[in-house]
Amino acid sequence: MPKKRSPSETWYKNIRPIIWKRDGEKCVNCSTCISLSECHIDHILSGLKGSNKFSNLRTLCPRCHVLRSDNNHRGMIQSALGKNLIVADWRKFVWDEKEY
Repeated sequence: MPKKRSPSETWYKNIRPIIWKRDGEKCVNCSTCISLSECHIDHILSGLKGSNKFSNLRTLCPRCHVLRSDNNHRGMIQSALGKNLIVADWRKFVWDEKEY
């Protein structure tokens, strides 16, 4: 999580749509078209070092968001497996910023 979060109303009504539109309404990692309601707005630099600046935000599909190599995302794996969002051998699909 970034140090300071935007209020929910600002995040959902303003920031999410702006980032999604900027990114062409698709996942910036796999280029899959995705609806605003299904997309994830990801912090490129997450945790205490991250910010909500637009330059630190990007659109990801749920699968790419879960598979991003980021210690802050570890808790999403079990849920994604249960929803069949990722496969059992998910580790070979993990990606990091060096590949982005």
